[in-house]
Amino acid sequence: MKSKKGFTLIELLVVIAIIAILAAILFPVFAQAREKARAITCVSNEKQMGLAILQYLQDNNETYPMLQYYATIGTLVQPLDWQTAIYPYVKNGSNGASVATGGSNGYGGIWQCPSFPNTGQESQYGINWELCRDGSGTYESTLAGFSLETVSDATVQTPADTFLVVEHGQAGCPTAPCTSLAQDAESAYFNPTEANWTNLLGITATNLNPVNPDTHNELQWDLDCSYQTSTPVCGAGWADSPGDMQRYRHTGTSSTLFCDGHVKAEIRGGANWWNNIYIQGAYESLATQEGAPVGPPY
Repeated sequence: MKSKKGFTLIELLVVIAIIAILAAILFPVFAQAREKARAITCVSNEKQMGLAILQYLQDNNETYPMLQYYATIGTLVQPLDWQTAIYPYVKNGSNGASVATGGSNGYGGIWQCPSFPNTGQESQYGINWELCRDGSGTYESTLAGFSLETVSDATVQTPADTFLVVEHGQAGCPTAPCTSLAQDAESAYFNPTEANWTNLLGITATNLNPVNPDTHNELQWDLDCSYQTSTPVCGAGWADSPGDMQRYRHTGTSSTLFCDGHVKAEIRGGANWWNNIYIQGAYESLATQEGAPVGPPY
């Protein structure tokens, strides 16, 4: 008679250990593959935005759309922004919601990053504030010296190097904790202010070449805020928060649309304010529009 022999305890433990080792090796690989797929989706989203913006430029005297403004539509005062302006060229996602619902523009479809922590926050991508300016009815329009202006694409000296649209982080709330989606300190733009990206570069009126290194201050904003936090960074409200700065959520990269229409995954710490953000003339006039002192960034 043949005896039936099963696995010994040692053999079972060895098999379990091997499976655990393989899982530990493969799970990060699977996670990276998933994030890579999500990054590709973001690249596709921004590519469609870029094509739409280029078509908008052709139809509007080569000038960029307004960042945001208010218009009376029927009986409602409707908040409109650059996503609304280029919506006819994409027909994807939502082009806006009424004030009554606490909505903004740019929701769902190509406006949604699959890695964004909260699918309910609108404006998950921010456009360069130097090129798309605030319009009528906004806070800035009440400042002394405010001028309602659009910016020509001819202003951009190096379109293949200049950021146009970036992914930004989840914002905190002006008053934490948030009590409604309408309190999200979200922004339709990314903030080009020099101090947000680097310490002073040592530029002078007689030497327009940076003499100091870029300190990559933008890395301090590379996070997603919790809606229940009131930390100094995340509870800052509408200004200078992860909600208007670049976020590198795709395994250390951020999908970035450039002014010439191409999109690439920008690596964390790879941005250079002088080469990729600053636009001579547009930066200075934005500072004037926002009520800041006139002058170049030094």
